[in-house]
Amino acid sequence: MHSIGVQSWSKVHAFYANAGGFVLETPGFPKFPINATSIHYLCCQKRIDVPTITKENIWDRSKADLLAKCFAFAQAGWVILQICARAAQHLTITPLELFTAAFIIPSLATAYFWANKPQNVAEPTVITVDWTVAELLVAAGDAAKEPYVDTPMDFIEKPAWDGWKRLPSLLHFGGLAKRPLERIPNDYSPPPPTGTEATIVWVVSVVHALIHVLGWWFPFTTPIEAIVWRVSSLTLLIVMAIGGFVPVVSTQPWFDFSFSMLWIWVREAKKQTWVRRRLFSTVVDIAYVLYIIARIFILVKIFFAFRAMPEDVYISPEWTWIWPHAE
Repeated sequence: MHSIGVQSWSKVHAFYANAGGFVLETPGFPKFPINATSIHYLCCQKRIDVPTITKENIWDRSKADLLAKCFAFAQAGWVILQICARAAQHLTITPLELFTAAFIIPSLATAYFWANKPQNVAEPTVITVDWTVAELLVAAGDAAKEPYVDTPMDFIEKPAWDGWKRLPSLLHFGGLAKRPLERIPNDYSPPPPTGTEATIVWVVSVVHALIHVLGWWFPFTTPIEAIVWRVSSLTLLIVMAIGGFVPVVSTQPWFDFSFSMLWIWVREAKKQTWVRRRLFSTVVDIAYVLYIIARIFILVKIFFAFRAMPEDVYISPEWTWIWPHAE
């Protein structure tokens, strides 16, 4: 294998690797995916050369190029512009439009941060070596003495997770029956975020929930429907503001409490006291339940609203008003 130098790697390569784009093939052992951390480790150990795949080759495999992503970005922006124009011209904005706008915000944030991520690459790049997994683990010493959970590279990929692991009942669920894993699962948790990353996610989540509250003054057909929307939207906001702050707090060195993420990934407290096991874990679990209930009520209310809409919802914005013109 020829080396093209570490400087040739980009965010595209890292995204490709962390999504399962590289598979390691060793003698006498099933192939398994390795992420960017493992590739860096193996390169530093001089066990492999830097993979020679180019950024252009990765994008060629992707099912969505930058043009498609930019087009989707423009479509989302147009919807937001339409809603702003309706608000400026005092035209009614429907619950469905608010609901759509709320999801566009995190979608735009995701599109920005994942701009370099290739999508739905079905055929991975195979890295073939002549050394065995046993040789690798022996050379790693005490760092690799614990049995692996997903792949033999857990000893280099998992320490950064700081106690995060998949819920034991889901270890073999959803096509994950074989070990080592044949692919990186779609719900695979990345390493714990930094405080800045967690804060960005938290802010975007709060803005997403806050948009629902803007429907407070929508002319609902009955007072009960108005109450349902207002209570549900406030519940979303409170859950996102308080429950969503827990992951931000969890990035701090002093944080040693148990809690779960979407009931899939769990983190146990190092000091097993009742408070450390239950405090944040209970808060997050209650937040999930309240969020699901509020979301269901909002979805039902959106469909109920169609039975009696104000007349001006059928009026399109007059775009000529934004251009200077004589009266």
